[in-house]
Amino acid sequence: MNKKFLPLILFLVFTCSSLYAGVTGKIAGVVTDKTTGEPLPGVNIIIDGTTMGASTDESGYYVILNVPPGTYTLKAMYVGYTNVIVEEVKVSVDLTTRMNFEMGQTTLE
Repeated sequence: MNKKFLPLILFLVFTCSSLYAGVTGKIAGVVTDKTTGEPLPGVNIIIDGTTMGASTDESGYYVILNVPPGTYTLKAMYVGYTNVIVEEVKVSVDLTTRMNFEMGQTTLE
């Protein structure tokens, strides 16, 4: 490779990579039992009206990546617990929106 093209290639690599930076945010948090405070694994968190969502890990932690900036409604769903809906969740570019959920148990019919 010719050394005179190296600065041009480096310039293009850094320019192109910066074009994709800073266009989305993320939503993250922990889901716990309202009564005991214990983390709830396997809870489904979805962004209403989209195909985006995540499930909590064994520590009750979840992350939804690559969320376009805007205002959303989040829904937490888990068998044996009442669904929790949070409206007006604001997502900003390059920032993490923290949204924790406390879920109360319910009886199944």
